[in-house]
Amino acid sequence: MATIRWGMIGCGAVAEVKSGPGFYKANNSQLVAVTSADPAMTKSFAERHGVPKAYDTSEQLVADAEVDAVYVATPPSSHKPLSLVVAKAGKHVYVEKPMAMRFEECREIVDVCAQQGVRLFVAFYRRAMPRFLKIKEWIDSGAIGEVRNVRAVQHQPPAQEDLSRATLPWRLKPEVSGGGKFLDMGIHELDLFDFLFGAIEEVHGIASNQAGLYDVEDTVTATWRHASGVQGYGSWCYVCGHGEDFVEIVGSKGRITFEFFTDKPLTLVNESGTQTADIPNPQHVQQPFIQSIVDDLNGVAPCPCNVESAVRSTWVADEVLKNYRKQKGY
Repeated sequence: MATIRWGMIGCGAVAEVKSGPGFYKANNSQLVAVTSADPAMTKSFAERHGVPKAYDTSEQLVADAEVDAVYVATPPSSHKPLSLVVAKAGKHVYVEKPMAMRFEECREIVDVCAQQGVRLFVAFYRRAMPRFLKIKEWIDSGAIGEVRNVRAVQHQPPAQEDLSRATLPWRLKPEVSGGGKFLDMGIHELDLFDFLFGAIEEVHGIASNQAGLYDVEDTVTATWRHASGVQGYGSWCYVCGHGEDFVEIVGSKGRITFEFFTDKPLTLVNESGTQTADIPNPQHVQQPFIQSIVDDLNGVAPCPCNVESAVRSTWVADEVLKNYRKQKGY
C-alpha cells in the first residue's frame, strides 16, 4: 500500500497529543511537514515530533510536492479558506470539526473538493474509537432491541479562563469559533448519534446565555428525530455548579449508558442482566480515525465518517443555534 504523506496546518493543543502523533504512528502514514501562525511553535513541534519540514506559511506547505494530504487543525473561522487552499493545490483535505462556521460554508468546501478531484474528511474521530464501536456492536446485535430514544447531558462549571473576557479562549469567541462549547463539544455527540441511528431529519433547539460571561451561548436544550424513528433530547450547560456527563440509549429490550467525554466503563442492561465493557481510550484518540483515512485512501475500507454526515452535523447545530445567533447578530 502507498504511504500517505501528511502536512499539518496548526500546531496547538489538539495537535500535540490527540491527533498529531497519530499521523506518524498509523500504518502507511507519515507526517512530513507542519506549519502554524507562530513560527516558533511550528519549529518546536517539528523538533519534538521528528517532522522533517517546518514551513512559515500554509501556502508553502501545500505547494510541497511530497505532501499528499493536509490536516487543518485550526479554529473554525479558518477552516473554509484553508480547506479551499489545500483542495486547489490538489491535496486531500482532513479538517477539524466543525467543518466550517456554517452549513453553507461546508457545502462550498464539499463542492470545491469535488471539483478538484480530492477527498475530504472531517475529524469526527469518535466513530473509529473502540469504546464507541462497542456501543454500535451492542445496538446492531439487538442487545437492547429496537432503539426508542437517546438522552445526552453535558453539564460543566465554567473554567477559570471563562470568568474574564480578558482570558477567554478562542472557543468562546463567536468571530473565531462560530458558537460556544456546544458547537465545540456537543456536535461530537450529535455526530455519534448520526453514526449510530442514521441521519437527523428534524431538530428543535433553544440556546441562551444565562451567566453573561461571554457572548456565545452557554446553555442549550434540543430535541431531534432520526430518519430511523429514534428520538433524542439533550441538555448542555457550561455555567452550572455541578458537572455531569451522561448518555442513555433506550431500547425495547434494554438500555446502554455511558459517559461521552471520559473512558469510564460502558454499561448494558437487558433481560440477561447487567454487563460492562471497560475500554480505555487510545493514547492518541484520533489515531484510529487517521488510520481509517489512510486505509480509505489506499482502497482498503471506507472511513466511517462520510462527507454528508459531517455536513449534516453542522446543519443540526445551525438549526439549534439559529435563533440565538439571530438575536446576537452573528
